[in-house]
Amino acid sequence: MYKGRTKGKFIVLEGIDGSGISTQVQKLKGFLETTYGVKAILAKEPSEGPIGTLIRQFLNGRMVGIDDKSLALLFAADRIDHNIEKIMPVLEKGDYIICDRYLWSSYVYQGIKNDMAWLQEINKYVYEPDLTIFIKVRPEITLQRITGSRYKTEIFEEHKVLQHVFDNYLKILDEWKRSRKNVVEINGEQNLESVEKDIRLAIKKYHADMS
Repeated sequence: MYKGRTKGKFIVLEGIDGSGISTQVQKLKGFLETTYGVKAILAKEPSEGPIGTLIRQFLNGRMVGIDDKSLALLFAADRIDHNIEKIMPVLEKGDYIICDRYLWSSYVYQGIKNDMAWLQEINKYVYEPDLTIFIKVRPEITLQRITGSRYKTEIFEEHKVLQHVFDNYLKILDEWKRSRKNVVEINGEQNLESVEKDIRLAIKKYHADMS
């Protein structure tokens, strides 16, 4: 992965479906802007670009016939496009970018049916986050949330698959910790306010360590 020096900071939130990432990125944006006086831009993957749009059509069942390797390559291509078109320009301006899913998601989801070394190879040119926050919630909890709040679930949202994804997340988390990358594990099974509080504490510690 590319780790360049920019004025801005790149923060990623990761977790299995139903872990509350979308809610927490919004709350984190407000916290960063009011506490540190920075401009924070929200992003997500799949991105809103042309390749990301194609991926989402496949995930929600509107498109069929894409095999596992092709899907992994689409995610990698979307990520590179996302880096070039949105992430790097924001960072070079000195602003913050908060991304709802990023590299880990490819590793844990596409890693179910693809070789991890190959996934790392096709993603080796993407920008490395300054901080990755993993919201840890067990699959049985997230499925309760999903089935209670959504009419239609995506193809990855069955328990067996989510359990595999969850296990893959724990492996990646352990690997990045051992590599001394900036990662934080948050207990996502708490109420929303407690999760938000723990994320804020992690951000404060990160800023203190960087000063």
